[in-house]
Amino acid sequence: MRPDNRARYADRIDRVLAHIETSGAPESLDLEELAGIAALSSFHFHRVFRLMTGETLTETLRRVRLARTLPELGDETASITRAAGAAGYSTSQSYARAVRSATGGTASQLRRDPALMARLLKPETPDGTAMPVEIVSTDPLRLLAIRNIGAYAELNETYEALFGRVFETMPMDALRGIWGVWHQDPRFAAPERLAFDCAIDVGDRPAPDGVDILAVDGGRHARLRHVGDYDSLHDSIDRLYARMIEAEEVLGDRPLFVNYVDDPETRPPEEWRSDIYLPLA
Repeated sequence: MRPDNRARYADRIDRVLAHIETSGAPESLDLEELAGIAALSSFHFHRVFRLMTGETLTETLRRVRLARTLPELGDETASITRAAGAAGYSTSQSYARAVRSATGGTASQLRRDPALMARLLKPETPDGTAMPVEIVSTDPLRLLAIRNIGAYAELNETYEALFGRVFETMPMDALRGIWGVWHQDPRFAAPERLAFDCAIDVGDRPAPDGVDILAVDGGRHARLRHVGDYDSLHDSIDRLYARMIEAEEVLGDRPLFVNYVDDPETRPPEEWRSDIYLPLA
């Protein structure tokens, strides 16, 4: 019997978890290295990892680091400071903050409560809620774009700069669509590393100074319409990944992109429509 797609992806992530757990310094592991172990594109690794484990990569690295202090915590004669040192924390205060973030309790409570200890050994798994998804074949896109490097909150300013430069040289009715291309998940990537292409479709018109031409490959995509504000957009993206893995689809080695259907100034946030396109092999 052919193993289902979820099992195959779970096996890939199990290889990553085994590598993390045997690493001498899990906090220093490289994202590209871990994505390679999973045989996944770095575009998709974070989201698939969270889907399979119920936690982000950063949370796993912190949890594994803390789990190595359990022998010291299990020894009633050992101090909390000794446990902090075993995990590589410079102070007991930084260790205490990490324990509370990972388990919701203190190091002393962790020592007494097996349920809290269990959270360091096995996190809760996410809810893979099914949702209707279309499989579509898209044409290549030629977009005008400015890449934003930095916090997700800066995107509005970058879109404003894009609109200002483009529509200085052409009429507003040339606009065919507003797009965005993610290169990392903004919930998990460090702001200074977050790359996002703010883009618009104006047909084959030339790019003005300071604006790049962005080519987006066509092909098979899973398309999902999200209705709601942009913060909740990522929950829909997570469920789209889950749905495609359950459907035996193989992810394409390209970043996902979104078509923002509505002008945010014309509708309330709960009515904003966005079409998510997840590339498939």
